[in-house]
Amino acid sequence: LGTDASPIVLSLLPSSGREIPESARDVAAQLSHLTGLVIVPFAPASQSEVVDALGSGRVHIAWLAPIPYLLAHEKGYADAALATTVFGRDLSAAQFLVNRRMVDDRLFTTYYDPLTGANLADAESALQQFKDKKPCWTDPYSATGYIVPLGVLNENGIETKVGAFVQGHATVIKSLYADPEGNICQFGVTIADNQVFIASGYEDAAERVAVVWETEAIVPFDGVAYASSLPDGMRISLSAAFLSMLQTEQGSAILRDTYQIDGLKFVDDTFYDALRHMLDESGLNLSGLVR
Repeated sequence: LGTDASPIVLSLLPSSGREIPESARDVAAQLSHLTGLVIVPFAPASQSEVVDALGSGRVHIAWLAPIPYLLAHEKGYADAALATTVFGRDLSAAQFLVNRRMVDDRLFTTYYDPLTGANLADAESALQQFKDKKPCWTDPYSATGYIVPLGVLNENGIETKVGAFVQGHATVIKSLYADPEGNICQFGVTIADNQVFIASGYEDAAERVAVVWETEAIVPFDGVAYASSLPDGMRISLSAAFLSMLQTEQGSAILRDTYQIDGLKFVDDTFYDALRHMLDESGLNLSGLVR
């Protein structure tokens, strides 16, 4: 493994067209130069294809979203190696939102202080008000837009009405923004990014949509995982090479262009334990969450 006859295969983020961008070829070339191993890029069409390829030995280094990683590890196909950082953060949270008019009308109460970024109550106290209310979820595969919030609600015994999947974090904000009567949904969830979504025509979203409560940051961004069959020596060499790339302007640029990241850090599988717990609480089937 790692020779011309049997190269190490580096999986890229899924692309419907299976294109391999020049920056990805540069990533593989730099890793090859730093390790002395022959490394070639591979463009999958889906995360499920990456998981299967890890299991069959066709992929050795994979960039995986957190839920597909959990499936790959559960099957014994892959182990976590490096977490990515985005704007200095390595974990994301979810936030519960409502139309602000519902707060003004005292239908809901906010338990989140935007000035300090802190919750003012525990989950059970803050979220009990959503019992028998209808949520807007992002989509059935989103960790921050469905899986974790559902897990938090279930963990605290809060049963809601059947929610609407509106396909996207921005769409959740738009749905709440345009619906002060709660006809579409009475609350929604999105990734917590320290601001309420702002887009053309929605510049006042932060005034019209209120954050009620925020989960702990427990959802990793896309991370680097190695196939379980990859020898330890190669894992060490590859991880060192990835980190070395970040020390140069050129290496940082091609990693950013290929994977939309700004940093990497060593992790092991325990980095995913909090997310794994919330997945269990959600009651959702892991294999059905990877596509």
